[in-house]
Amino acid sequence: MGTIPGITEGVSLTPAERAKAAVLVVEPDANERNNLRQVVKNLGYGGISDAPNHATAIERMTQRKFTHVIFDARKTNMPPKEFIAKIMEMDRTIIAIPTSGDPNVDDVFDLLIGGARGFLCKPFTADTVEAAIVMATKGEPIAEAVLQAKDRNEALVAIMMSSLDKTATILRQAQQFETAKREIPRSIAGLRRAAELAKTFAKGGENALIDAMEKFCIERSKGPASRLGRLRKRLQTGRVDEDEEAPVPPK
Repeated sequence: MGTIPGITEGVSLTPAERAKAAVLVVEPDANERNNLRQVVKNLGYGGISDAPNHATAIERMTQRKFTHVIFDARKTNMPPKEFIAKIMEMDRTIIAIPTSGDPNVDDVFDLLIGGARGFLCKPFTADTVEAAIVMATKGEPIAEAVLQAKDRNEALVAIMMSSLDKTATILRQAQQFETAKREIPRSIAGLRRAAELAKTFAKGGENALIDAMEKFCIERSKGPASRLGRLRKRLQTGRVDEDEEAPVPPK
């Protein structure tokens, strides 16, 4: 999924979880399909099957239950957007991971909006396959934040800031609670994943992403972030209005 060191730090799948997994590899190139299947097997995942195109993959899924689908983001005999919509309709719990040699394209981002839980860049290695599967399985879904945004870069910034807020909260809680301390590695890994997604999919490159971050932070700074803060602001505004409207007592 990415090349940032430590992106899966604190996040892993146990041997038992790997053994229970059933992975479907969808790849039109026979060599890449066999290589990816072998890598997944070497990583300790259980049942593995493959398909040369999206339509055949749908047929496989009607015959067998899969937990993960790693599929090519290019069109075969079915558009990938139609494929992701179909498999989400069949099983909302399935963990779908598109693969692409050019992850900067709109099509791959559309698949994330459609329900994909991560992505795998080509050419892949055992490490990137491992990172893609683990983070897609254990990481938080990103589609909700994406769907609420006005554009792609705003969505990516929203994902990063949400992850940053969560990490900051956990770090603060960890000063008092042991349970929170155990969540730190996973939370930081999630923040790194969000940053990797933003860097990969930002429309217009890093400069455009930075501009979107500045705009997002400025908008957020205009008002209190918490419910309590917003309530206090309303109460303060109300008191100011009352003071302005109250008659001045005679001297």
